Amino acid sequence: MIIQRYIAKEIRWSFLATMLILLLIIVGNTFVKLLAKVSTGDLPLDVLGKMVLLGSMSGALQLVPIALLIGMMLAFGRLYQDHEMEALNAAGVGPMEFYKGIARFVIPLTAVVAILVLWVVPWIEGVNSDIRNEVKQRPEAAGIPVGEFMQAGQGKRRFTLFVEDLDEDQVVMKRFFMHTQIDDEENIVLAEGAILFIDKNSGDRVLQINNGSRYGRALDTGVFKVFRFAEHGVRVPPLNVNASISLDATPTAHLFRENSLNAKAELHWRLAVIFATPLMAFLTFPLSYSTPRQGRFGKLALGILLFAIYFNLLIVAVSMLEKASIPAWAGLWWVHLLFVILGLWMLKRRYGQRKITP
Repeated sequence: MIIQRYIAKEIRWSFLATMLILLLIIVGNTFVKLLAKVSTGDLPLDVLGKMVLLGSMSGALQLVPIALLIGMMLAFGRLYQDHEMEALNAAGVGPMEFYKGIARFVIPLTAVVAILVLWVVPWIEGVNSDIRNEVKQRPEAAGIPVGEFMQAGQGKRRFTLFVEDLDEDQVVMKRFFMHTQIDDEENIVLAEGAILFIDKNSGDRVLQINNGSRYGRALDTGVFKVFRFAEHGVRVPPLNVNASISLDATPTAHLFRENSLNAKAELHWRLAVIFATPLMAFLTFPLSYSTPRQGRFGKLALGILLFAIYFNLLIVAVSMLEKASIPAWAGLWWVHLLFVILGLWMLKRRYGQRKITP
């Protein structure tokens, strides 16, 4: 029991240190990508912090298996380098005792990963989708500046916009002016306010102008028309921000009821992220064996390469599942099975059939 607690403690601290370093990397990468969108005007500055936080939380879960593999290899590498593994083996501590110590940390970690993957991450993706939709409805998302004239057009098709101010929520445009010239017709619109919203049927953005007047003049005939309106709608060209609802934000319970191939692939991917955690722990123990001359980092490159192969096989399997190249019942389980067999082979090669059981 003391040996098991000792092994679990070594793994825990190595895992946490590795996870912290990888998390800093992914937070920095997410921040740089979103900051580039802010600089190009595709993303408002005030939502940058929220999207960095949510994106980092979602991406961090993908790092748990590789962080566990690296952490365990560093922990066992130290035990081999300090000859502690030799002492434990000489005292009769076999692989089963080591796996019991590994399980003391990995089983609770897997349970936490399962809760996050099945329930928390879809919620995070849903919040991300809501933020994108909210951004899409802002005036700056349509390229409408505040407090300055915006002009665009070509040939006989020109328009000019001016918005004096925004409300506290940065959504409603106050004191709106629009001048358009399309072919031989010229129009000027003056209104108290305007707002962008998403048409639920078509998904297009619509500029709704409220409480205003429209002054129109035909350039060829000189006919002048004036009318007042309570609401006037203008469709706005689509923005580059993708606000469509993806399967990432779909609750897991709904995926079980879906029969589409994409839904099944998403469900198998979530289960794969969960199963990858104990699988990496199972593989790492025999993989981490090293001689004192090899040092703590002797097998680290091999472990990372093995994880890269495993992860890429999962991606390939997801693509095959979406294209119906493999049956839905097989899912991604055949990839896991290959690496379980690999782990059993490494255990037998290292310890022999007689020594695997206590």
